[in-house]
Amino acid sequence: MKRMTRMQAVLAMTVLAIGATGIAVADHGGSNGGANTETRLRTRLAGAAIQGVTPEGNADFRSEPGKTRSRLNVEVEHVNLPAGTLLDVSLVHGTTTTALGQIKLSALGFGELELNSQDGATVPAVQTGDMVTVSNAGKTILAGVF
Repeated sequence: MKRMTRMQAVLAMTVLAIGATGIAVADHGGSNGGANTETRLRTRLAGAAIQGVTPEGNADFRSEPGKTRSRLNVEVEHVNLPAGTLLDVSLVHGTTTTALGQIKLSALGFGELELNSQDGATVPAVQTGDMVTVSNAGKTILAGVF
């Protein structure tokens, strides 16, 4: 874990300014009288054009405490970099950055990182205001705030 750099802070403000949106949903339904609460956070990922092509993506977090299940999916598309390029995915919470994993780009500039606690993955507890970043060789190319 490391501290958030000034560049990450500026990027976070830029992402907010260009309209990255987050959605928080609490589902209080269910057959157990509303005792099970699902948390769902979603954000669009945005970034600057790479050689004339604007990348985009989204991140989706779900937590089902009653079932002790959590999932985090990060998808990117239109990333104008060579097939097989590895992109680093991180979560920024306050001044702490946590590496989540990597996305390997397809020939079409698409890729996905799926973390699911039921598959044995470690899924961080995402909160409103946390930022997802997708980087290539240390340079953030996409970001979004939950």
